[in-house]
Amino acid sequence: MKNLLKYSLAVLIVFSTNAQKLETLEPIQESPLSTQKEFYIQGDAIVIGNNILSEHAQKDYNEIGLINDRVEMKYVDIDGDNATFSSSAAALQLPQNAKKVKFAALYWSATYGFQKGQYKVVNNKMLIKGKGERDTTFNVIKFKTPNQEYKSIKGEVVFDGHDKKFFAANSPYVCYADVTSILQNNTTNGNYTVANVRATEGVITGGSSAGWVLYVVYEQEDVTPKYIRTYHGLSLLNKKPLDMHFNNFNTTAFGEINASITMAAIEGDAKLKTDKCSIFSKKEDRFITMSSELRPETNFFNSKITSNEEYVTARLPKSENTLGFDLVTLNIPNANNSLLANNQNELDFKVFTKADRFYMFFTAFKTDISETCYLENNDLLAAVDVLKEAKPVVGNMEDEE
Repeated sequence: MKNLLKYSLAVLIVFSTNAQKLETLEPIQESPLSTQKEFYIQGDAIVIGNNILSEHAQKDYNEIGLINDRVEMKYVDIDGDNATFSSSAAALQLPQNAKKVKFAALYWSATYGFQKGQYKVVNNKMLIKGKGERDTTFNVIKFKTPNQEYKSIKGEVVFDGHDKKFFAANSPYVCYADVTSILQNNTTNGNYTVANVRATEGVITGGSSAGWVLYVVYEQEDVTPKYIRTYHGLSLLNKKPLDMHFNNFNTTAFGEINASITMAAIEGDAKLKTDKCSIFSKKEDRFITMSSELRPETNFFNSKITSNEEYVTARLPKSENTLGFDLVTLNIPNANNSLLANNQNELDFKVFTKADRFYMFFTAFKTDISETCYLENNDLLAAVDVLKEAKPVVGNMEDEE
């Protein structure tokens, strides 16, 4: 792995050995999750991703005995390419009747205060020495689609906490790039590799973590129309809940309603508990806590990449403990339409933590909608597109007569 350190910047940070209990009076949300895209589509969506820091550059990491603060992080680097210093991969598989990629969003996020941190414990205090000034080009990465070479991607910086008071200790960042045209013009199914994502190696306040997410919306024949809404930003979860209100849809008039939520976060710890996700039930007039076999009710963000009840294993490496990086897709438990009823047009969602502290940077909500909702909103969007494309008439209209 290349040594990119040309000079060192020493930083001393002292904090309690239970670093995840670092608290602020309020969960400062300087770039809260906000709507990025909305779709009314006969199709579906899928997400893939992987972590970019681990205990080993290539081996799977499956231990849960240590809190993330105590793991000496190294860049994952699986591609055997000397031109990259970090890389990990994940496989994308769209169904056979998928027609077209409608939208593809690539995100990468990490804690990145400096290049490498070392620590020692003195009198029950953790002393961290950080070396190497962070590279300001952290928004530039490499992206490889199936059977293709790497392409350089320059992303939009959605959030950078390096110069912000409440985020400076571990300096989380979030970057985004629209890669729709890249997927549309290449083979879609296969392995995707993301490289040169920058993060702090070694240790950092709360434990260093990093990863990437590829969220793909696609058209598909013979499926129920869906409403899909994506959000991005960076929200600090620390004792005060994050509330989200999903609307602008109308579910089908009869039959079962299928819906799901996708979330991505960094800094979630498998060892620290009390983080929860819940959905409001109008029938019961209360919030219902979500969970799965791999994501307990009181430890939902626990450093895993999962889809419903299973680990996502079509990755390299395929670590069960992704050390602070969480990517989850979970179907909303809706037996007898208990949480999403027929003709429902809104849903409230809440994320909360007490002992853990983490940063959510991506969320997507997806639900079945009625044919009427699909057609009406597509007609509206088409009208908006026409207005956007209309060119102004130059000159005197009377001259044309």
